[in-house]
Amino acid sequence: MKKYIICMMAIMVLLQGCSKTDNTNELISDNNPEVDTKKDEDTDSTADTTADIPEPTSAPTPEPDLILPQATNDSGKVRIQTASKSIAYPYNSYIISSVNGENVVLDPTEMPKKDVVDFSPAAIISTHSHPDHVDNAFSKAYECEKLNFSKGEIQTDDFYIYTILSSHNGDVIKESNQNVIVVLEVDGLRIVHMGDIGQTELTEEQLTELGDIDIAFMQFENSYSGMSLENEKGFNLIEQLNPTIVVPTHYTPDAVPVLEEKYGAITEVLNSLEITKEELPEGSLNVYIIKNEYKFR
Repeated sequence: MKKYIICMMAIMVLLQGCSKTDNTNELISDNNPEVDTKKDEDTDSTADTTADIPEPTSAPTPEPDLILPQATNDSGKVRIQTASKSIAYPYNSYIISSVNGENVVLDPTEMPKKDVVDFSPAAIISTHSHPDHVDNAFSKAYECEKLNFSKGEIQTDDFYIYTILSSHNGDVIKESNQNVIVVLEVDGLRIVHMGDIGQTELTEEQLTELGDIDIAFMQFENSYSGMSLENEKGFNLIEQLNPTIVVPTHYTPDAVPVLEEKYGAITEVLNSLEITKEELPEGSLNVYIIKNEYKFR
């Protein structure tokens, strides 16, 4: 019995010791201001560091260097520019400037707005109604002579312009499939834009109306005109016309070696060609590519 009592007393002493230890730990936590202050300082320091981190910002996109078409002509020659910003069809649209600086625009598409470049054209002509040959916003911005895919003529101070009916695809010329050929006479040069002509050959009447041509804008590949490198419709037409200079419009890189093989070395000029009647190259079917590297918004 005595042993039992002694054991019970030992257990009670041990239990009181454990309880005192727990309470002591709680007192240290509750009553030690240095510990609490340290915690607060660490928390505040973390918050301050987070607040000081700047929000990430994206770098500004640099403005591209603008290269604008020229609205005036002080070259003393006839200037020919291709001025569309179209990526798919950069070689359809042309601005012809006389020696005196009068401008005529052919087949405008995705042209610079008037407040970017003011061409003040004397006339705007479109060969047919497809959107890669018409820019309604551009045309509406100017009060000038206009001739849209119809037969007619325009006389300005420096230009005489007339159109010839043709077919966009096939050899039957009628209103529903028409494409007009545009002939310009300026400062001794005779220039023609063939539009998207899709005939297999020019008629005798068309050849008579066309006469001798110095510079011709001509397509060589266009599925809408049934024209390809394989069927050679474009080559047949341009050889009938036989101009001194040929400027390709619709074509792919595949056409370049074929043009070189047929007509010799190609002359490339950047953005514009300045030329006079006296400076025309010898012979015929000299291929010139007017590279379009204009940049504007």
